[in-house]
Amino acid sequence: MNVPSFIKRLFLILLIYPTISSCQTKQKKQTPYNVLFIAVDDLRTELNCYGATHIKSPNIDRLAGSGVRFTNAHVQQAICMASRASIMSGIRPEKQGIYTGESVTDLLPNVLTMNKFFAQNGYEIASSGKIYHYTEDTKAQFGDTYIEPNPTWEAKGYVTEEGSEALKLTKKPGNGLPYEAAQVHDTIYPDGINTLNAMRKLEVLKKEGKPFFMAVGLIKPHLPFNAPQKYWDMYPKSSVGLSKLTERPENSSNYTMRYGGELGNYYGMPKLFEDVPDSTAISLRRGYYACVSYVDAQVGNLMNKLDELGLRENTIVVLWGDHGYKLGDYGSWCKWSNMNIDTNIPFIFNVPNGKKGQVYTHPVEALDIYPTLAELCQLKQPSHLEGKSLVPILKNPKKESKTKSYAYSIWPDNRWNYDKTVMGYSVTDDQFNYVEWVQLNTGEVLERELYDHAKDPKETKNVIAESQYHNVISELAKKVKEKKEATDHNHNFKKLK
Repeated sequence: MNVPSFIKRLFLILLIYPTISSCQTKQKKQTPYNVLFIAVDDLRTELNCYGATHIKSPNIDRLAGSGVRFTNAHVQQAICMASRASIMSGIRPEKQGIYTGESVTDLLPNVLTMNKFFAQNGYEIASSGKIYHYTEDTKAQFGDTYIEPNPTWEAKGYVTEEGSEALKLTKKPGNGLPYEAAQVHDTIYPDGINTLNAMRKLEVLKKEGKPFFMAVGLIKPHLPFNAPQKYWDMYPKSSVGLSKLTERPENSSNYTMRYGGELGNYYGMPKLFEDVPDSTAISLRRGYYACVSYVDAQVGNLMNKLDELGLRENTIVVLWGDHGYKLGDYGSWCKWSNMNIDTNIPFIFNVPNGKKGQVYTHPVEALDIYPTLAELCQLKQPSHLEGKSLVPILKNPKKESKTKSYAYSIWPDNRWNYDKTVMGYSVTDDQFNYVEWVQLNTGEVLERELYDHAKDPKETKNVIAESQYHNVISELAKKVKEKKEATDHNHNFKKLK
């Protein structure tokens, strides 16, 4: 029987189409994402998109509006060095022992860090600015792809004559005035030139055509609060007030927080345990806000460059702070505690064709960044990672199911002497922050704290002694015990591969 020719052609098309469609789908899956990884030093959640309407942060707000913003994200230790090491290695600070002040390269020479992971998987990697705490670590990790700022700065990047003179008068090298304003272009200060270098590198990466992992580390709003004058002008002195949290939390422990800390190392600042005068506190807060807006402008420059190069539609952008910060809150300054104000961070994921303007309120950890990026880029996660991928959340932020129910942080008191170290273990869930202070070499629990965020979101009262919280305390204490028992305090991760 003769089959009409049009039927033969139709049969052939139907036979071939699934193969073509399959190839197209496969090709689409194999198109890798780029990653723009933005780290911001000492940035607390006092941003417009987090409800602080007095802060001018339009570019970070825009990023949040086109992605997923996390409100209950926590670092694993509220200090630059340990937080960054944990994020980049995928290992908790107490396990790697990084809280003692050692460099990542020295302590974990064999660990597959995030940047090395992407390089191993065929990505072009590059960094500009502060990614690891120590510049030597960033250089060792990124090698020739670390972009050295040109010009380079001595000390902290002061540009005024007054700032330069103050450097000569401080006991600690590099720490001059605690803040500075100058009528200069953004690129005169480090963050501006580092951002410009990153933008130039994006142009090169675009031409090369390979997938890339571009890490940009913004130094502000870390002390000293130095920023161009135009950002100070956004916050008239009369508009800046003092913190309303003036006292330590009621019933707080002896270990709850440190006072002053690094602020006292700057010229003209009160020493440890001395009060900061109100006029000085207002100037410091104003300087911090100016630096936030300065950094926000750099984020805008990076996003605009992605758009200009046509890279936005295929680039994951993640922005995170390395810990929170106190600006006179609880009568204290800087970071270094297990209080929510220090561990809670701005955390935003922007994924091509992903959810936009969504907010996730359940606990997540900065430790989750590494596995999340690995899964988004369809790469096999290294087995040593302790975080969990947030991809299920990014796909459906409104879904009630969680990737985790708790976020963990630590703060070691006397962190340089193991025999004297008192470790503060914090576990945060949807409502509570529970802290145990443990003598590390004996395991004895010395102090405990519990803060009820539903009734007391600012953590002004430790309710550990109130009987109504007995069941909550029991449950959260179990979680801390699990974490303590899982910790290798011998720090054998040096052999980790």
